[in-house]
Amino acid sequence: MTGRDAEMDGRQVFRPRRGLAVAMAVAGLLWVGVLLYLFKFEGVPLKTFLSAGFFILFFAVSLTYYARTLIVVDARGITYRGMVRTRRLAFSDIRNVDVLPGPVTVYAIRGQWGFVHFTSFFRHHQTLARILVERAGLGPLPG
Repeated sequence: MTGRDAEMDGRQVFRPRRGLAVAMAVAGLLWVGVLLYLFKFEGVPLKTFLSAGFFILFFAVSLTYYARTLIVVDARGITYRGMVRTRRLAFSDIRNVDVLPGPVTVYAIRGQWGFVHFTSFFRHHQTLARILVERAGLGPLPG
């Protein structure tokens, strides 16, 4: 593997792992089944239906996030496509790439006009972080 999901015309595309979107879809369908099953019973409290509806909404939003989010790296910068917005950052605009370790590593890309983030749920996330640091001209602080 070269660290990229796809490379076309010098562009590299990084996405969350596909299994996450699949897992969210399966969980959402499970909860749709639970909701439909609840309609077979009499006297089910409204809050039970609302709870099932909440989980359906939760997994639908999660599926949308994992299916839509991507980062495209090209010669001039990155394009971050999130669930509801698309943002372009030139490498010269990137001020810092913060790495917040934990069970899920979070990478915060701070730019001149705001920030975007991605997590270790992205395939090849370490390669993406390394590319961002190198092309933005960032490096470790002098000792």
